[in-house]
Amino acid sequence: MSSQKNKNNYLDEFIKDLSQWALNIMSGDLTSRIKTSDSKDLKTLSSNLNIVSEMLENQLSKTNEQLDQFSKYKEEKNKEANRLAIIEERVLIASELHDSLAQTLASLRLQVRVLDESLQGIIYMKNNRKFKTAELYTDKRITDELETLDESIELANTEIRQLIGHFRTPPKIDNIVSEISTLVENFKLENTNIKIFFQNKIPVINLNKNDELHIKRITQEALINVKKHSQANIVRVLLMSYETGKYSLIIEDDGIGIAKSCFIGHDNEDTGEHVGLGIMRDRAHQIGGHLEIESEPGEGVRVILSFNEKDY
Repeated sequence: MSSQKNKNNYLDEFIKDLSQWALNIMSGDLTSRIKTSDSKDLKTLSSNLNIVSEMLENQLSKTNEQLDQFSKYKEEKNKEANRLAIIEERVLIASELHDSLAQTLASLRLQVRVLDESLQGIIYMKNNRKFKTAELYTDKRITDELETLDESIELANTEIRQLIGHFRTPPKIDNIVSEISTLVENFKLENTNIKIFFQNKIPVINLNKNDELHIKRITQEALINVKKHSQANIVRVLLMSYETGKYSLIIEDDGIGIAKSCFIGHDNEDTGEHVGLGIMRDRAHQIGGHLEIESEPGEGVRVILSFNEKDY
């Protein structure tokens, strides 16, 4: 009778400890343990339950370590993503500066050089007394160069304001075909000695605004290179689409061509031409496309931008 009473007491005490253990575990206290019972059967059960508690505690510790490692990994990745975003923004700024303001400043530098040469010539003539002083200062070349300089400075001022506006609020491009058409028309007005033709064979083109801006800038840079270097008589701009969803923008001229050293393996050289070609390739890469430049000295230049249709 006494033995049965002891068993009941052990069981009651074990159930009480088990209930408290379960509450502790559910509240998140995995360090909780059940008191070892004096009963042989209950002693084995309490020992096994304590082993389970220890296993859960160890697993929680490992999970917390993994979470800490993941948190550090995520933090590093966020830092890397921010760093890449900053680099991408710097590349974009450099590209926009090259494609607009840098070109105007290069033109200004050339105009100043021409003006300086004209002034030096007048000073030489004056010193040699071959012209009267009044005649020297009414030289039409000086007047023309000063007017050109004034126009270029105004253009540079306009472009820097446009760039500031662009980086505050990126420009919207409604239709890449009309944008290229506008570039062609402007080229035609500025270069009356070069015939230019634009042919569009794309009924509909599906691009986002960022990709359209890169394509516009590639076209702009290619036409600037034609104007500055090609000595061409005819320029053709062609937009084509294919059933595979691919597109091509081709800009070709019949000018003097460019040496291979200007565009193969020399994009890192610190010259405007090489930087421009490098920026064009980078812009093509940004839209998932490919830029190819074909040329032989004396046989013109062909710029081919290939890119895919995208769904947005």
